[in-house]
Amino acid sequence: MSENVLTLDGVCKSYSGFDLRGVSFELPRGYIMGFVGPNGAGKTTTIRLIMDLARPDSGRITVLGKQMATNQIELKRRIGYVPENHEFYSDMTVSWTAQFVGRQYPNWNEARFGELLRRYDVDPRKKVGALSKGTRAKLAMALALAHHPELLILDEPTSGLDPVVRRELLSDLLEFVADGDRSVLFSTHITSDLERVADYVTFIVNGQVVASDEREAMLERARASNPTASIEDLLWTYAKGGR
Repeated sequence: MSENVLTLDGVCKSYSGFDLRGVSFELPRGYIMGFVGPNGAGKTTTIRLIMDLARPDSGRITVLGKQMATNQIELKRRIGYVPENHEFYSDMTVSWTAQFVGRQYPNWNEARFGELLRRYDVDPRKKVGALSKGTRAKLAMALALAHHPELLILDEPTSGLDPVVRRELLSDLLEFVADGDRSVLFSTHITSDLERVADYVTFIVNGQVVASDEREAMLERARASNPTASIEDLLWTYAKGGR
């Protein structure tokens, strides 16, 4: 089996009114995993724990073969992270934002960033506050890709975007993993995105992982009883308490 770039083993975290319970899954190098569940299922909480923006109460998280808590600077330089809410300095330009972010990454490639801006049709002279939601999403993706990360971690990257922008971003994910050395974890509740790009799918419902496997293996099992079963059907079944 391929080396795992991400391993969660029995991860738990309790907040008032919500518990993440025994979350376990593995992402092999060179693949895309969709992390899917209803709103409020625990996707963002899990991603925050992976990124060490919160600490688990118990369990173990390994990223690129190391523990994030004790190797945070090194690992975050090897990860491209796009949170659900794109928080930028709204009064500053795209160009200034890139200079600010780029200082954090030894592998920052200004030429690559400029290429991505042209590809996404983002004006570097514009203030970030003047950009549409879709254009801010493109900017966030460009920032995440410009330092040549080994792992992309994306929290609802296509939520609220129009179909054209969504298709562009999903195509970029396929291109990103094409060399077999880089991987993607992206959370979503848009199941059509998973049908297009995900190699693996992990379902989380009410703070618990209810299934995690190769997408086609999951669908093959489901289609033994329902020939037209889709990822959306599986999500509906798991959300209603089925297996």
